[in-house]
Amino acid sequence: MRRIYEFISIEEKKEVVEKLRVDLEKLEQEINQNKDNFSTFVREILYSTRDKWFLEIEELENELNATGQRL
Repeated sequence: MRRIYEFISIEEKKEVVEKLRVDLEKLEQEINQNKDNFSTFVREILYSTRDKWFLEIEELENELNATGQRL
């Protein structure tokens, strides 16, 4: 996903961060509410996805801060 961010505008990056935050919150809720219903394998995939989204948000925010943009 990192490569695609090279081709989008600052405003689009801000939108991506906001959408990822919303999706991350929903994923967190899903994991917390239903983790006992998921197999260990599925839980690991969900945790991995959560961690990747968190890192994407962090990277985009750092990139925006480096350009002097605020969310």
